[in-house]
Amino acid sequence: MNEATKPCDHVGCGCQVPVSREYCSEACRMAAEEQNVGGACECGHAACQQRH
Repeated sequence: MNEATKPCDHVGCGCQVPVSREYCSEACRMAAEEQNVGGACECGHAACQQRH
């Protein structure tokens, strides 16, 4: 059974994460805590790389 997903809680990120998680990566967690919403997401995942 596939787990339900939601968007990563970092505003600039395009990744999907399991509903049990907030962020797709440590980079997104730190960016969100620093309220860094400008510029490109730096998580390094393919979903975000394709958006640039």
